[in-house]
Amino acid sequence: MGNARCAWCGEALPVSAGAGRRYCNAGHRQAAWRARRRWRQAETARRTLVTAGSVLSTQVERELAGVAAGDGKALEGAAHCTAVARIPRLTDHLVRLAVLADRQAGVSWPQIGTALGMSGEAARARFTRRATFDGRPGPGDVPPR
Repeated sequence: MGNARCAWCGEALPVSAGAGRRYCNAGHRQAAWRARRRWRQAETARRTLVTAGSVLSTQVERELAGVAAGDGKALEGAAHCTAVARIPRLTDHLVRLAVLADRQAGVSWPQIGTALGMSGEAARARFTRRATFDGRPGPGDVPPR
């Protein structure tokens, strides 16, 4: 048992620890339980994120395939720009869903800000601006098929 380590902090467990002991103290056991609970609670947000990512990918492929399918005829004015004009709105929605999933999983604003290349305060201000955002697409978030 001398080489057993705490599943939370990685410190070596005392030699006197029981056979099934995984944590060096009750605080680490509780912290691990809270982290597992937060991860399970964020399941719906993660699924929504995956769905939104699939929608984004499908829309980009569909728009670009429409431009590529031109049969040599003159394209409508700004057809290429039209094809990619919806992408920023869809990616913004995808980022918002990712932030929602991370927040539900217990990730702090400074960690989210670092991942997005901004401060934690800027991330909090930007992504809590819309109080009505609940993770579901709105009427203008997904272009018509």
